[in-house]
Amino acid sequence: MTWRAFFVQTMTGAIGAELDLAAAGSWSIPLNGVEAFDVTISKTQLREIHPSWWAPFAGSVLVSWERSDGTLVPWVAGPIVNLPEETRGLDGVAKFDCKGIGAILEKRVVAEQDFSAKTIQRSIMARKGMSLGTIVQDIVEVATDRRLGGQLPIVARSPRETGARLNERTYEGWNLANNGAFKRIKEITEVRNGPDVMFRPEYGGAGIQWGLYHGTAAQPGIAQDWTMDLDSTSTLSPVADVAPSSDGEQLANRVWWTGAGEGAGTLVQKAEDKAALANYMPLLEVVGSTSDTENYALLTEHALARLAAGRAPLKQLSMTIDGADPRAEIGRWHVGDLARVTTGDEWMTVPQGTRFERVIAAKGSWNTGMVTVEFQGDEAYEAEDNGEAD
Repeated sequence: MTWRAFFVQTMTGAIGAELDLAAAGSWSIPLNGVEAFDVTISKTQLREIHPSWWAPFAGSVLVSWERSDGTLVPWVAGPIVNLPEETRGLDGVAKFDCKGIGAILEKRVVAEQDFSAKTIQRSIMARKGMSLGTIVQDIVEVATDRRLGGQLPIVARSPRETGARLNERTYEGWNLANNGAFKRIKEITEVRNGPDVMFRPEYGGAGIQWGLYHGTAAQPGIAQDWTMDLDSTSTLSPVADVAPSSDGEQLANRVWWTGAGEGAGTLVQKAEDKAALANYMPLLEVVGSTSDTENYALLTEHALARLAAGRAPLKQLSMTIDGADPRAEIGRWHVGDLARVTTGDEWMTVPQGTRFERVIAAKGSWNTGMVTVEFQGDEAYEAEDNGEAD
């Protein structure tokens, strides 16, 4: 077996029974998103395990990749989000739907401490002179600092950065509808030069924990210590298939971004690509909103980020790779990494040659080590900016 699964106690990371996987199942890991996966076991085995291990959200599942030397590499882990889907009969199976630990942060609000309904308005989380990644660390700390039920085994793995010229964010308690912890983290990843953020399972202590990894003020991408090299032109490559795709839905050369306020008092910022408009490109407008902010600079960052994302059709490259091959082995690379990619001259929309592309998603199933990896060019991480805001 290449994949091994275990029940886990969510709040402590304690590892329970190993699961005998009874079906292929599937997994999916998006960059800056919440992982999704499912595992299926026999109801015979499930009857032998105390229900507290598989109670929704209180129970989690860890799936690790087993290397040829027997070493286990944690790959995906997170809470069971529903009661199992059962097939009929005593000898049937039970399927558990699971998500990454971000699914719990989706159900936490950003507040400095526990408040009552009458006093939540007093909560103000204000951070100034910090990198955006450091603010993400503080959002997680605040969201897990609760008297009852708040504990989660999340450990910051990226450096804290402070300095007068860095960023600021303020989250006020009255704004509960917009103060979901994962929502605020996602917003930070979406501003111009915002850091990538991932929660990765790892062994630690008496069980597992989730490492919080993020980019820095100087480099939005998450640091890596190994680079995957995929040459699709070689007959000895671990690449089994290549498929390019594109999506022009996000194309835009003028972006309006609205903030707080009502009616004529609503804050509005605009960003546009004048070079494209002067080159016989039709005007393509989109509107976005961060309805709870009065910060013009933040509105500008959102508008410019959306403009940069809409400068060209979204181009992705999908590769199916052998995750058991040492050159692309599962656990040596992660979603968010840069990889060295080589493609031939057979594509009209994919450049020939070798370049770096970023892994933005990966998916697979538990009955195979083959993995489908989605790549995007790393232009989003470059400093070039042709947009103007006013």
